This record gives sequence, C-alpha cells and structure tokens, in this order.
Amino acid sequence: MSNAIWRLNADTIACFTEDTEVIAKVRRSYPDFIVMATYQRDGQLTGMQYRVPAARKRVAKRLLNVVQIT
Repeated sequence: MSNAIWRLNADTIACFTEDTEVIAKVRRSYPDFIVMATYQRDGQLTGMQYRVPAARKRVAKRLLNVVQIT
C-alpha cells in the first residue's frame, strides 16, 4: 500500500492513499478531506487523492502513517 502527502500551497496539502481502510475512514469521518482524483484499474478502485486544509496536516499524517511531507 502506498501513502503520500505533499504541499499544494500555503493553505492546502494533497494526500494520496491506496489503502482501502484509510479510504473508508476518510469517507466516514473526515468531511473536510475533498476528493481530487480517483484511480481505477479494470473497474476497481485502486487509490484516492484528497485536498486537505493545511490546518489538518497532523491528522492527515497520522491517518496515512506518513512521517514526512514531500
């Protein structure tokens, strides 16, 4: 499973995950994580990319288990 976080601008970060458990947690509990893109292979969901307010950076890092923002 692949997870990544990077900065878009001073107010926003982007998060990518292929982990289905993380995708379900975001869908259920994080309404401020806005879907930017979905990735599919053969009709199956393989990954999601989210736009997240920079104020929620700590939450995103813990949720995706990412140590450093690239």
